[in-house]
Amino acid sequence: MPALNAVDVPTIAGLGDGPGPRWLTEDAAAAVAAAEQRPFADAEYERRLRGVRDRMAEAGVDALFVFRPSSIEYLCGYHTAETTPQPLLVTGSDTTLYVPDLELGRALASSRVNQIVYCGYTDALRGLGAWLTHAVRGLRGGARVGLELRHASTPPVAVRLLRESGAEPVDTEHLVERQRLVLSDAELACVERAAEHTRAGVDAAVTAAREPGATDSSVAAAIACALYGAADSASAWGPVVATGRRGGIPHSTWAGHPLAGTTFLEFAGTCHRYHAPVMRTLCRGRPGARERLLADLARTALAAVLDTARAGVRCSEVAATAERALGELPGDVVFHHLFGYPVGLAHKPHWMDGAPFHLAEGNDEPLRAGMVFHVPASFRVFGRSGVGLSQTFVVTEHGTRVLTHGAAEPIEL
Repeated sequence: MPALNAVDVPTIAGLGDGPGPRWLTEDAAAAVAAAEQRPFADAEYERRLRGVRDRMAEAGVDALFVFRPSSIEYLCGYHTAETTPQPLLVTGSDTTLYVPDLELGRALASSRVNQIVYCGYTDALRGLGAWLTHAVRGLRGGARVGLELRHASTPPVAVRLLRESGAEPVDTEHLVERQRLVLSDAELACVERAAEHTRAGVDAAVTAAREPGATDSSVAAAIACALYGAADSASAWGPVVATGRRGGIPHSTWAGHPLAGTTFLEFAGTCHRYHAPVMRTLCRGRPGARERLLADLARTALAAVLDTARAGVRCSEVAATAERALGELPGDVVFHHLFGYPVGLAHKPHWMDGAPFHLAEGNDEPLRAGMVFHVPASFRVFGRSGVGLSQTFVVTEHGTRVLTHGAAEPIEL
């Protein structure tokens, strides 16, 4: 287990001419910096930064601005409940985290950076100009600064502000997120611990569903209690509980309805914000013929993916194999034809928080050992009922290893 944060405090610099906060003393900063335990050893963060710097050199950028919160945490450990943009600047030798002064505590407690630059809380909420100007001032003239421009976490105004500061913005196309696709052994251990919380959620859902007068809301509450009770972080999404006809309406969830027929569940346990999602289906009474067909389709899709995926196999090949196994679907069946998406470290609003690297026919890239996927094997008769039977798995050199627990089978109540 990693030790408590070292008491080495990063350089702290405030923007503006006014005095710094009176509460920001050297002793207080040192105490806060040592207050929390990071989930990974220093060597893990160094490995990640080396990989990203190598990718930066290949992309020909002098610096990289990271805005996606999960990628910031991946590179330096920083995480907070505040949602205002708080970028990380990575250069060939340094890391600088930009935060409002109210977030200095979280930055000191959780991050591993060379420098923290802060400004007033209201200033940070109003704009990024001061931060970006400060960053560019430390770079050579005309520096190429990488950004992920294909995600909502990067403010569009950042491109204009960088140009006005004398830098050349460059779209680095998920540079950090593509590195994150392959999980280290330490990261896999987090997903495995998350899967234990997921299993507790499934058990709690079954117990709650068997109670007299159970509703989709009471089941969701039981799942949430089980997921949070022994966890260190909240799931980025869910739990989803959709019963009866509402199970046939994708992404419907609990709303105080009594359980009826089949009940669709989807949720994820977490460990340090690493996720292990599952879909499960509860059955009250014998499922009808259409529901049994949906379950067969879900089993078929899941088995095809787990039997085909391995390091070196193209994602499109996995998807094509699953499509052939399913055959032509009945006209009233809703399916998204997405046979897997990467999961791991994620922040809100969803655990799909990384590069778009899907098990789908349009992705011809090969799988690599250490990639982790959720197989969303969910099939619905539109507006009537839904069945989901899924697992989260890791790709290995010789096949797949399922990380979540329990059989992907309908659960009779």
